Amino acid sequence: MSRMQPSAVLPVGWLTLFVVVPMTALLSSHVVISDVTRVFSRGSTWDIVWFSTWQAFASVMLTFIVAMPITWIVGRYHFRGRLIVRAVASIGFLLPSIVVSAGFLALLPDAMDISLVAILGAHAYFNVAVVLRIVAPRLESFDTQLMWAARSLGATRVQAMSSIWWPAMRGAVTSAAGVIFIYCFSSYAIVRTLGGPTRNSLESDIALRAYAVGDIGGAVVLSLLQLAVIGAVLIIGRIITRDIRVGARRTRMTSSSLVGGRRAAAGCIIVVTISGVLAPLIALATRSFRVGERWSLSGWRAVFSGDVVGSTSPLQSLWSSARTAAIAGVIGVVLATLMSHAITRLRSSGRWLDVISMAPLAISPVTLGLGLIVTFDEGWYDWRGEWWFVAVVHTIVAFPLAVRVMVPSWRAISPGLRDAAAVLGASPLRRLFNIELRLIWSSIIAASGLIAAVSLGEFGAASMLSRSGAETLPVAISRLLARTGDTVRAQAFALATLLVIACLTVLLIIDVAGSRSRVTHRGAHARGQ
Repeated sequence: MSRMQPSAVLPVGWLTLFVVVPMTALLSSHVVISDVTRVFSRGSTWDIVWFSTWQAFASVMLTFIVAMPITWIVGRYHFRGRLIVRAVASIGFLLPSIVVSAGFLALLPDAMDISLVAILGAHAYFNVAVVLRIVAPRLESFDTQLMWAARSLGATRVQAMSSIWWPAMRGAVTSAAGVIFIYCFSSYAIVRTLGGPTRNSLESDIALRAYAVGDIGGAVVLSLLQLAVIGAVLIIGRIITRDIRVGARRTRMTSSSLVGGRRAAAGCIIVVTISGVLAPLIALATRSFRVGERWSLSGWRAVFSGDVVGSTSPLQSLWSSARTAAIAGVIGVVLATLMSHAITRLRSSGRWLDVISMAPLAISPVTLGLGLIVTFDEGWYDWRGEWWFVAVVHTIVAFPLAVRVMVPSWRAISPGLRDAAAVLGASPLRRLFNIELRLIWSSIIAASGLIAAVSLGEFGAASMLSRSGAETLPVAISRLLARTGDTVRAQAFALATLLVIACLTVLLIIDVAGSRSRVTHRGAHARGQ
């Protein structure tokens, strides 16, 4: 292991304090052999494992069925508005899971809104973007002349598909399927909101055991079981794709234009896909203006008047989410900037830092929240009830994503610029502030916006750590959706609509900042040559 880069000290210390220490405390103090035996001997545990597993498989299959038509169109053909279609079709993945749940509650009839159909539909809606973003680029670069060559040599269509097309696509398809399975297997907000009291995933049962029953030992055992399953899925995916040769090599672009009957078919697929993506959002906004069978503004009036339904008013939730997202954005972007700087400075020897920065992705937010609660629960570090503690957790959840945004920006800076500044007498600190940070400023904005967006929509850890008077918007939405009454439901849909607007606004800022960053990098690279 290489020596520690100075800029990595703070982020590594932060991760150690709020990830390593809580997880160690959770495992060492709250798990005994009797907990393992008790949990594994219960039939209900394996019923939950079975439900989590098969619904995840079903969600993967449904997602591919829904996503492949638009993925094929976007990946194989060039047409006007292609990038817009891809962006709109990806909206579901950018939204908080509690918003997707609320959208399906608003869209589906009462007989179907709390059902397995709703769960699978919401999972497919949420993960269409995964297939589109992973599989479509491989389709775009696949050389169809290989297929024609195989057919001309006597291969049947099935033989050509199995020997040419599938080996080229297997890596992308397997990667997308693995990501979707993990998301659906560890689903929390969607199962909790749309599954009703009779359906639990491992993630939701972890929360139930820890907070409703007080069985922390059992919750930790389930967390370890969930982590083992996710690890097994990742290993299987790696085994399936490790011998890929055709799929690992990018070929020339072979997308073609839409003509004739293909244009009409593609148009239908695009219209159906966009309609399906927008339908829950439209239903969400529409239902926020309805109380029972009549149109009403009472839901929106309750939000902005601060009328209390429960322990926290909607206006307090708005303020709490905004404050939490702002603090998480500031702290998180500082940590991500330092860590990404260290990773790029150490070059190949910085891989261990890269692995450390990705560690929070292996821990579910519910498990992380549980670890933080049992760790910071006494003495001067009893921070569980502090409003700022949720923002600290959100920096951990969003940290890996922010680092991934910033590492390419650091690497895009031409070494010639640093060398020229050093020759002219600039100190390392001055080169950092006057040259490097200015060049990656757009990426810093994008990373802080990404952290803020994650914070606005994060539900798992916030549902455990938010306290009375400081609930975030997702927690408030979930609480309102669990109550009865048409006015309360309208209030929940109004808050969800506001959360959609806030998230899409932040993501638009990220996209604009990302575009400017790419232009800046190209210019800086040219000047450094």
